[in-house]
Amino acid sequence: MAHGVGRGLQDVFGPPPQDTLPDRLRDLVDLLLARDAVGRREGTAHRNGPQEPTQLVLVVEDDPAVRDLAVALLKETVLDVITCDTGEAAVALMRERGNDVAMVFTDVRLPGDMDGVALARAVNTLWPGVRLVVTSGYTRSRAADLPESAVYMPKPWRALDVLAQVDHAVRHPEPPVA
Repeated sequence: MAHGVGRGLQDVFGPPPQDTLPDRLRDLVDLLLARDAVGRREGTAHRNGPQEPTQLVLVVEDDPAVRDLAVALLKETVLDVITCDTGEAAVALMRERGNDVAMVFTDVRLPGDMDGVALARAVNTLWPGVRLVVTSGYTRSRAADLPESAVYMPKPWRALDVLAQVDHAVRHPEPPVA
């Protein structure tokens, strides 16, 4: 009975006590239940009838272990996950699928000529409605160069903080600047 993490937890523990949960945890519960409602478990995308455009979160990280951790976490959200390991590859992907991307989650340090700050600036300019989350385990010195709309999250990031950013990207998308 594969029906998702939110429903599985609800089956085991009962409905969430909405009045006693902290706001951030209540938001996470709502996000997991919403993900279950759209039925996006692995391999069970809507196969019958017209398919709605899929909203994506793009993870840009060159460290395979960190990228895999982020993907495992983000797979449990309402967004589908795609990955790149360079800023240049991310821009190329955004040129193809930018209208489907709700959030970009990138490290500052990336191989190639484009680091995560340059990527965030490009995404902010070309796709202004996309939520930007930039993370790093190193100094915040480059964080000052981020676009105002970007969220800086130091490593090690907490799963709940990342999920809160997904929730914000889904529930409060930024309208593109005309």
